[in-house]
Amino acid sequence: MADRLTGGDSSLLRRINAAVTLRALREGHAVTLTQLVGDTGLSRPTVEGVIEGLVETGLVAEVEQPPQPDGQPGAGRRGRPARWFRFRAEAGHILGIEIGVHDIRIILADLAGVVVGSHFRPVEETLDAEERLTT
Repeated sequence: MADRLTGGDSSLLRRINAAVTLRALREGHAVTLTQLVGDTGLSRPTVEGVIEGLVETGLVAEVEQPPQPDGQPGAGRRGRPARWFRFRAEAGHILGIEIGVHDIRIILADLAGVVVGSHFRPVEETLDAEERLTT
């Protein structure tokens, strides 16, 4: 019998929905709620709730509508304008440290994986672990 999500799994389901939405947003360009609904396969109310939570955490920002190919923002459209959102790669950083036999490398990247800083230092092969960490 296949495992099924039950009412007790709502926290897990919210995290899964957030992960699916973030994956769709990480492409780097601004998208509308309607585009996110299509890209994720989630319902509009679910996407709206997920986006609201992601905006509160700072991982997503609501942005102005990007200009259309003709240079006009939403030219010829009627009704309420669409809300646009983007992933905030600058909201945090990832630090990678490699302590090797001959060198130590440190890389700092934003949440999209773009390297924003790095450092390299050669170390003597004969140093013990404690000495490597203090150099």
